[in-house]
Amino acid sequence: MNITLTPGGLHACTIRVPSSKSIGHRALIAASLASGVSQLRGFSFNEDTDATMNALRMLGARFEKSGDSVFIYGTEGNPVYDGSVIDCRESGSTLRFLIPLLTRGKQTARFKGQGRLMERPLSVYEDIYASQNLRFEIRDGILHAEGPLKPGAFCVDGSISSQFVSGLLFALPLCEEDSVIEIGEPVESSSYVRLTTDVLEAAGIQIETEGLRIQIRGRQKYKPFVMDSQADDSQAAVFAALAMMADIPVTIPDMAHDSRQGDHAVIEIIRNCGGTVKEETAGYTFIGGRLHAIQADLSGCPDLGPVLFALAAAAEGRSVFRNTARLRLKESDRIEAMIQEMTKLGCRIHAEGNTVAIEGPAVIKGNVIVDGHHDHRVIMALSVLAARADGPVTIAGCEAVAKSWPDFFERLSETGMKVSPNPQ
Repeated sequence: MNITLTPGGLHACTIRVPSSKSIGHRALIAASLASGVSQLRGFSFNEDTDATMNALRMLGARFEKSGDSVFIYGTEGNPVYDGSVIDCRESGSTLRFLIPLLTRGKQTARFKGQGRLMERPLSVYEDIYASQNLRFEIRDGILHAEGPLKPGAFCVDGSISSQFVSGLLFALPLCEEDSVIEIGEPVESSSYVRLTTDVLEAAGIQIETEGLRIQIRGRQKYKPFVMDSQADDSQAAVFAALAMMADIPVTIPDMAHDSRQGDHAVIEIIRNCGGTVKEETAGYTFIGGRLHAIQADLSGCPDLGPVLFALAAAAEGRSVFRNTARLRLKESDRIEAMIQEMTKLGCRIHAEGNTVAIEGPAVIKGNVIVDGHHDHRVIMALSVLAARADGPVTIAGCEAVAKSWPDFFERLSETGMKVSPNPQ
């Protein structure tokens, strides 16, 4: 599906963004391991969380949707897995969170994925399983991970992804013996480990963290819980950036003021580059202004990269983004994707090593066709650029937004932008 976006007539609006996908994955897994029924209120469904739910169904969990809630009937800490291949689609969270959990027993867990998923790094697990003389290999597109993964001491490279730490944290409390995780520096996205420990605490699991050392007591039991969802800060960042680009006020309710999501960094980034962020009773209002160059470290918030690159095109001066290398290991090479498409739109963007620089402000060209690179975050970032274009912008391959926000373009139309689907 190609979609043509025509700017003009944008106006003040209130946009409700989906609930946090990061928290959602974690809560679904914890609830599925509990004894009893848990409830996630205000939960948003998308292709990634569907992948996690489908995997958890294969372990015996059940899900029931009621209004804006999902009820999870847990497996009483004893998920049953028959060795069938689990399709993680394009969800890195699904794959990395479930590998240790499914290899607690003696069976071999098998996973497959779509897109670039099986090309994305798994070296942390490769090293751990090799140290225990367990098979861990991808053959004919299928990952084979052999159990039983033994509890004990784990040294985890923190420079690749925090998801490996989170995967261990879900499984190790169910083991018979205690464990400890030592995270090696530098640590990428440490805030996501805190999201995991927050969810584990809600499910009654005790984790002791001291710096980069995490102690996990074995023989614990997951308990059912009720959790209110909060807005996804990475999705909120899209409309926050659009408010800056189009110079219109955009209010985003349910965006927690005390959010521990790494992408909450967008609040200070926008303030620092000249935008106004007003706290509401529940959420924020973003108001544009004269924007100046952005200086940001993306090590803790890599998912903000594409939309911040788009925002930088409207800022005066040279914006510099550091610690960007992980963006090359996502659903697409997000750095190369944004360089290709932003250049088509008249932007000046350059990458060198672990840094991306953008010279602004740019005059955004209209009457251009750009490629979404089958990447939801690239598509959303290009949509933000279209708000400032001097004519219509057509984005190819827009169906990929369903990965995280199936009705994204419906919400985008609420800003006043004309959204015209063009089936291929």
